[in-house]
Order: sequence, then structure tokens, then C-alpha cells
Amino acid sequence: MLGERVVTGRKLDDRDKERLKNSAEQAAKVLGDLRGLALKMGQTLSYVDGILPPQATDTYQKALAKLQNAAPTVSFDEIKVELERGLGRPFEEVFVSFEQTPIAAASIGQVHRAVIAVDGVETSVAVKIQYPGISQALGSDLKNLEVMRPVLAMMAPGADTAGGMDEVVERIAEELDYRCEADNQEKFAALVAGYPDVVVPRVFRSHSGTNVLTTEFVEGRSIREIAAEGDQALRDRVGRAIFRFTLGNAFTKGVFNTDPHPGNYIVRPDGQVAFLDFGSVKWLPKELQKPWRELAEHLVRGELDLWREKGSKLLGMDHMDPRAREINQEYQLYSAAAIAKNEEVTIDRDLLRDAVQQGAATVKKVIKELGVMPTRGKTMRMPPHFVMAARMQIGLFAVLAQLRCRANWNQILREMLDATEVKSTSPAP
Repeated sequence: MLGERVVTGRKLDDRDKERLKNSAEQAAKVLGDLRGLALKMGQTLSYVDGILPPQATDTYQKALAKLQNAAPTVSFDEIKVELERGLGRPFEEVFVSFEQTPIAAASIGQVHRAVIAVDGVETSVAVKIQYPGISQALGSDLKNLEVMRPVLAMMAPGADTAGGMDEVVERIAEELDYRCEADNQEKFAALVAGYPDVVVPRVFRSHSGTNVLTTEFVEGRSIREIAAEGDQALRDRVGRAIFRFTLGNAFTKGVFNTDPHPGNYIVRPDGQVAFLDFGSVKWLPKELQKPWRELAEHLVRGELDLWREKGSKLLGMDHMDPRAREINQEYQLYSAAAIAKNEEVTIDRDLLRDAVQQGAATVKKVIKELGVMPTRGKTMRMPPHFVMAARMQIGLFAVLAQLRCRANWNQILREMLDATEVKSTSPAP
């Protein structure tokens, strides 16, 4: 009933608002308790505008925001067992001190503050420990995704839905091995050395394992706090740092964190941004890095005919009905306007909601002009490697929208492209 009222757009009375609030709180509890993919879905809903009905968005996002870093936790006794199992040593031998109450919790693990001794020097650290049994639970989630393959195939005949699903499963499964995350974090630290306002915390291998990751502790404020309390100059500064680190790195070096949600950043008192989560990272194969980069170069330089031509080939659109391809590229250019325009642009929630609405309008336009069935000639055959690139861009612009930040994004990306050589950054096999 409430859902019907929200959809119809009728103004909510106090009783409606209370029901909506209770519904949002219950959703946060259920998704948090389920953890794994369910919690990840809740995290996405908590910051990406345009998915929920407008009248429900603020209420649900406020309730679900806790899932970014304050999901339900498990007891210290259970965590201690996981720590000793992962590090292969008694708890008392590992830490100088350890705070039993977690400071953060998310989809597959929770974080505790601790102190360790390294070469005789005591250091404050953040220790991320996987929940007991999470690998089995997430494995079950991933198996359940298999039932979606036939549905996706029917929805988009001709598209590589199998390859796309495999890509999603592979990236999520990697998050269960914190040794892989430690590798990613150290590689990123080297890649972004010299980036303005970007900090990647140090990894302590001596205190890490498959299910335990210990890194330098970073003091600071969350993106949510900066969005609510920070002045325009600080929000712009933080937004530029996140943009460089995420999209700039993706186009210039072919690597990116696939899940840039607000809980993955801490803004230090000096204004620098610490990047915290490297569990899901995509390294584009070397054969895709150069054409991916060239696509960005054509966009920022306004070479739109070349952008359309090369984008059609790279993103699997050459086979499409010409009108379907044209409509899709019109939307791609519309959604990339913040980067395509060589001027200052404010990225806010209205811009993001408009992009989502235009996406729905694009689908309707294809159906109206070319027919209802999404036949092979009307669907993209995007290489599976770019599935996570799409996820990354949605997440990035949702974070920037939360900050309401303003910059000449075109100029930032152009400067990064001009300053970076074309070379493969794919990790060695």
C-alpha cells in the first residue's frame, strides 16, 4: 500500500513517513544480517540515486548508510578464533593491544583498531577480519547467481550475459582472499605515488593472512560527514582526489577498484583522502588498455566522430541496428557530459537521477522505434572485462554526487592522459 502511494507521487502524511522509516530500518537489518551479496546490494541502494522511488530515497539511504561501514558484527570470541586461524599464532603474541569493539563492519568482515610492534616500533593499525563462515555463505550466494543466467539471456539475446556473469562472480570471489587484497593495495600505492591528496595506507604482511588484513590506521572523517559538514572547497578537493584515483587511474593505467562506495574513503584532518578497500580490483588486459584509453582521449578532446567509431567497436556495438546504436551512443554521450565538457561542472544528486531517468528513456526509445523484443541487433555485446568498468563509473559518480563537488573534470582527465605514457599495467601472470 505504501509502495503504491510512493509511486503515485501523493504527498506522504506523518503516518506514511513513519511506515516508510520502519520499512527502511527493517530492510537495513535484514540485509545486514544476511551479509554477502545481500549486504552489497544494500550498500548500493544507500548511495546510488535514481534506483528507489524519489519519495523513498532519502529515508532508505539514511537507514541503509550504516551498511557502508557499520553492519551487524560478530562477537570478539568468534573474531579471536578467526584471527588465530588466519595468522597461525596465539592472539597474545600478535598484538600489543586490541580493541574488542569493532570500529567498522561491512559485507564480509569487520575492522578492529589495534597496536602492533614492528621492528621495535609500536604502530596503530586497522585489522580487518572475515566473518566466520562467510566464505561458505558467499559461495552459496554466487551459486545462486547461476539461476539468473537464463533470465538475462532472454532479456538480452545476443549479449554476452554468460561472460558478464562470470566476470562478476570472479571479482566477488577474489574478495575472500585478503592476500590478494594486500597485493592490490601495495600495487595501487606504487601506481598513485605523487597523486595530489591521495593516500594508500601501508599493509603489514607480518600481521596479515587469507582472512586477516592489517593496515596502517587512518584518522579522519567519512564521506558522509564531509558531505554534510565540509565546505565547498573541501568537498571539491575530496571529489577531485577520488576522481583521479578512480576514473583517471582506470583510463591512464587500466586498473580500478570496482566498488567505489562512500565507506571506502577516510578524509584526513589535512584534507588528503585515504583509500581503504582493495578487495575487488579489475586489471584490464593489455590488449584493451590502449583502445580504452584512446576512447577517453577522443571524448575529452571533443573528437566525437572518432569516439563514436571506436566506442562502437570496443563496446560491442558494430553489429547493432544503426538506429539502435545511434540511440545508445546518444545516451552514452549524454551521461558522459560532465567529462566531455571542457568547463566546470557540479556533480550532484539531481544530475545522477537525471542520468538514471535518461537511461530508462533510452530503453523506451529503442522499443518505440525498433520494436519490443531486445533482439540480437538491438543489444550490446560489451566485452565482459568492461562489466566492472560500468559498475565502477556508477559508483564513482554516486559518491561525487553525495559530495556535490565541482571541478573541470575534462581538464583533470586530459592532464592525466597527457602526463601518462601508454603502457600495460596488467599484473604479471
